[in-house]
Amino acid sequence: MAQRLISDLSDNQAEAGVIATLVYHPEFILHTDYLKPSYFYRVENGCIYWAINELYKSGVETIDALNITNMLNSDQAVKRKMSECNLTDMHEFIEMSRYACRHSLEEYKLLVGNVVTMAFKRDLLKVSTEVQDNCFNSNADLAKLNTLVNDKYTRLTEQYLVSSEIETFGAKVDGLWQEICDRRTDNGLYGIPSKYSILNDYFTYEQGELVLLKARMKQGKSAFFMNEAIHKIKNAVPTLFYDTEMKDRLFFERMLAHLTGIEIRRIKRGDYSYDEGQKLAKAMEWIKAQPFVHIYAPRTSDEEIYATHKILKYKIGLEFSIYDYIKSNIQSSSENSNVLGQKCDFLKNEIAGSLDIAMLAGAQLNRANDVADSDKIERYVSTTLWWRNKDNETIEKDGFKCGNYALTVDLNRNGAAMDEEEYIDFKFDGSVMRIEEAQQHRVQETPFDEV
Repeated sequence: MAQRLISDLSDNQAEAGVIATLVYHPEFILHTDYLKPSYFYRVENGCIYWAINELYKSGVETIDALNITNMLNSDQAVKRKMSECNLTDMHEFIEMSRYACRHSLEEYKLLVGNVVTMAFKRDLLKVSTEVQDNCFNSNADLAKLNTLVNDKYTRLTEQYLVSSEIETFGAKVDGLWQEICDRRTDNGLYGIPSKYSILNDYFTYEQGELVLLKARMKQGKSAFFMNEAIHKIKNAVPTLFYDTEMKDRLFFERMLAHLTGIEIRRIKRGDYSYDEGQKLAKAMEWIKAQPFVHIYAPRTSDEEIYATHKILKYKIGLEFSIYDYIKSNIQSSSENSNVLGQKCDFLKNEIAGSLDIAMLAGAQLNRANDVADSDKIERYVSTTLWWRNKDNETIEKDGFKCGNYALTVDLNRNGAAMDEEEYIDFKFDGSVMRIEEAQQHRVQETPFDEV
């Protein structure tokens, strides 16, 4: 078989046809904004395409030799590239263009398609060669190769996403309405419901959205997450629990306690009856059959987090992800704030948004009940929840039946939010990691309340 060259992955006629057509029909460039100068194999074609694009964007509709030459000379980098090319007189180039020009938009778009396809093939070959080289690298383990493959190929395909004609909003209405209908559940809700029916009046976990639970340390964030995770699993929702705090064994002990009602301390000691042992065995068999993944990763990169979600999207059809929790190891408060904001941006847009996954994450409050750089963080979340235990005075005021924990929906872009003094009552039994809705307290009326 003859040796194949990178030049074989080019279409000079298509490139020449695109440039020639734009000389006479520069308005066609608006229909193919996905075509980039770097996609041309011949450097001079990419430079001239850039010049025509710049001219047309600046309002120049007459594409002639003088205008193109002036634009090419206006940028030193482009001028230098053009000097390296063996291009004949620009006037002659323009004159020859009339023979390669296409006068219909459909023909022009076919030529553009060929140029983009060839560019994609060249870049795909480069990426594949890089992956191949890493396969022979003795220092590249499975995790590194997985990350490399997912990152490189995903970025490449995203780069070459070809936009179609811009549609009027009215043309999208039927499809959008069908999407709205498809997202409804049998009980009339939409998205993935919370375990707690009272929260469904405020929000549900929707694909592409990020819900943030805020709490002080050691206040039961992980327990709240576990309750939501097990609820999703029981309702056949493929779920990931990405844990920066708790190893598999510790998580497993708490999960068994939640499922069986046997206290964690007794599970650890083996201090349980025969019947309780049977309950534990049954719970373990149930867990084995579920589309659920728990990953303990105290230190990990965004690339690894993305790769994990992407793999599970295909492997188990991942729909719901919990990230416990957003934090930074940077000591500087200003840098730390920036990192936390960036992490929220990453989880919302790169994970929930791009992979169409519903996401619940946690953040730790400081002593003033604030999250570092909360303004930036709250730009990216759909809903924020403030979770805390009640002090003795509040428990006595509300009544024991109203539970020992409170939750406030303090920011909500998908529904109603609460005032700071409002809250929902919960009962948290840490011995078996169970959180349930409690009887809701009654707000005391004052003589100044409206009748």
